[in-house]
Amino acid sequence: MSLQEYEEFYAYSINNHAEELMQEKNLSFEKALNLTKEEFEEMLPNGLATEDNYLIIVEDGTDGRFVGFIWYLFEETEGVKQVFLCDFLIKEDERRKGYASIALKDIQENAAKCGCKESVLFVSKDNAPAINLYIKNGYTPFKEFEYGMYMKKMII
Repeated sequence: MSLQEYEEFYAYSINNHAEELMQEKNLSFEKALNLTKEEFEEMLPNGLATEDNYLIIVEDGTDGRFVGFIWYLFEETEGVKQVFLCDFLIKEDERRKGYASIALKDIQENAAKCGCKESVLFVSKDNAPAINLYIKNGYTPFKEFEYGMYMKKMII
């Protein structure tokens, strides 16, 4: 991801996350946006150069056009090294073409090479297409909340 692509990702991602937070926690958009910016500053203090964080552009394999982006990180939770999918977007007009499944497979292969045993993500309960995608790719829910759930997949 280039610096310009990062700036576009950041603008999209903070606004999208703020809208989700606004609904989940019944906050004003301004308050949700401020909380989201604080969270991003904490998670990506050095932007693209933040250690153990990967910000990647998803491109079509034949013509190289932009179809989406991914942000994931490596972390250790309860003694298990895992890859956590922080943000994932495939452009609306590029969905249902296999890009998301390929990207998830690529993430898991990279994570396995780095010693990760699990792939974990959080998804909003009202995002049925994403939930179906993750289930289709082997993820199962393991911790549920009123507004969303954590899902994981063991990496072999």
